Amino acid sequence: MNHELFALKTGNTDEFQRRLLEKSLAMRAQAYQSQIKSKLLQQAIMQIETSKKSLQTLNETLANEIAARKQVEEKILYMANHDILTGLPNRALFKDRLSTAQNMSVRNREKLAIMFIDLDGFKAINDTLGHRIGDLLLQDVAKRLESSVRQSDTVARVGGDEFIILLNGIDSDVDAELVAKKILLAFQEPAMLEGKIAKVGCSIGVSIFPDHGNDTEKLITYADDAMYLIKKSGKNAYAFYHTGSAKT
Repeated sequence: MNHELFALKTGNTDEFQRRLLEKSLAMRAQAYQSQIKSKLLQQAIMQIETSKKSLQTLNETLANEIAARKQVEEKILYMANHDILTGLPNRALFKDRLSTAQNMSVRNREKLAIMFIDLDGFKAINDTLGHRIGDLLLQDVAKRLESSVRQSDTVARVGGDEFIILLNGIDSDVDAELVAKKILLAFQEPAMLEGKIAKVGCSIGVSIFPDHGNDTEKLITYADDAMYLIKKSGKNAYAFYHTGSAKT
């Protein structure tokens, strides 16, 4: 300021104006630079926010895709191990559970029972009342079988009207015999399906691990053989493989 006053007093107005102009230009330049910096900062912040939103959207998309793929994989695995109509385990899953149960029963010094069940009179229901009622009847049978055993046991569907049950941790044949009687009793009541009455019985064959061996497939076959003995001798009863005797 002293320089401007000196220039003014000495009459050097050109110098005074020049310095004022320089100062004005410097202030404008500084203000302009501040504006530029502010705009650049705002743009940078906006770009960061946009990038964050894009990244968040990408993460959400990936998470949804992973969840969807996991659901598809779980569905495929479920379908590979279960009967679609009844929701019961299929033969493959049954054999896997039987193999696992064998190892556990050896450690716990317990027995297992394999029960092969074939429905009596199911074909007649299918032929007279139709496949729709037949399917509903199979679903009803699945529920009756599951309600006849413990939650720790396994009920599987292995064929059109064929089922297998795995009884875990039994002490003797008597335990399996009690369950067989309970199943026969469960089939005494006919099913009411869409206003139509459908009644079937069942033939049950039983094999015992380890009494009848350790081979998983043979244990199933032995139970199947005992079941066919019942089919030939009158149906609606059960038999143990080792005796071949039928009991109603």
